[in-house]
Amino acid sequence: MSEREPHIDVPYELRGGVWSDHVDVFGDVEEATLDFIRLDPRDPSGGVVVARVALSRWAIMKLTSELERFM
Repeated sequence: MSEREPHIDVPYELRGGVWSDHVDVFGDVEEATLDFIRLDPRDPSGGVVVARVALSRWAIMKLTSELERFM
């Protein structure tokens, strides 16, 4: 018997997403934190974190696997 995909609800206020043109990654092999940053177009030496995502080891492996399709 195969596992069913869980139903994922994206709250209304998150459906528009955010724009990021830079990402900082920090952590170790067990977990990582990704800071998605929007650089100031008038002053690229500054920016603002628009989303911070903490990932478990499993999520890191899944993300790596999914992103390989774009390479």
